[in-house]
Amino acid sequence: MSSSQSGTGRILIVGRNSFLARQALAGLPADRVRAVGHEAIDRPDLLDDVGCVVNFARHPLLGSEHYRPETMDADLRLARRIGAAPIGYVMLSSRKVYAPDGRPLAETAATGPTDAYGRAKLGAEQRLQELLGERLTILRLANVFGYERIAGRRTFLSLVLERLAADGEIRYEISPFVARDFLPIASFARLLARVAQAPPGGILNVGSGIGLPTGRLALWILEGYGHGRLVITSPREFDGFVLDVARLTSLYGPPCSFDDLRAAGLELGRRLAAECRTPPRSDLD
Repeated sequence: MSSSQSGTGRILIVGRNSFLARQALAGLPADRVRAVGHEAIDRPDLLDDVGCVVNFARHPLLGSEHYRPETMDADLRLARRIGAAPIGYVMLSSRKVYAPDGRPLAETAATGPTDAYGRAKLGAEQRLQELLGERLTILRLANVFGYERIAGRRTFLSLVLERLAADGEIRYEISPFVARDFLPIASFARLLARVAQAPPGGILNVGSGIGLPTGRLALWILEGYGHGRLVITSPREFDGFVLDVARLTSLYGPPCSFDDLRAAGLELGRRLAAECRTPPRSDLD
């Protein structure tokens, strides 16, 4: 679905309690949005007056050997509900669908996932493309990060924050010089709001386009926190990547700057310093 075809109907957010969805909802116009949990996928009236669906829900077994996409994949279930209806669909995929490459990864780069999560996401992309065609917009996300001190959450940044709160240190089992593409949650929410209101169709990399050394991010968090140390237990060079965001930039302008990344890292440390005695929340959906 091109941007000229969208713009009517409500935006349906599925998986409203996920970390990313909660942030994205704050940036969307309330009068155009309906937000539901994953349990509503089979509700008969789910798609009434809907012009675009954005799915944040995912099965907890996604990425494991026990994952069965035919019955567990929320994207597939939603796409089947849509059928031939003129409804746009925004799928949140992952940079992990790409084959490892030392160069910036463009949307045309070769796919070749190296783990079960990436393989599951690539399989979902292919199934949805068959079902929805031009109505589908696939967002291949970099490392979107924010204040992720949430019980049960196992992202890179959530583990960093929990270790810092518990032990006063950030511990890496990789070289601090490994560069990855990080995108602050505020930048993601701003971009998602524009995509959801006028889905461009096709595949769209969503990241900063900046190869940020993981050690530099850790030092910003420590600076904001006010104390602590960075401990490196291995010199391993592992899982470095950066996305080519030329298409994203052409549509919406630069996703974020180096200064935005630094400000986001400092803010994580400051929030942790202020809230480290607060019990972590639960990631409900």
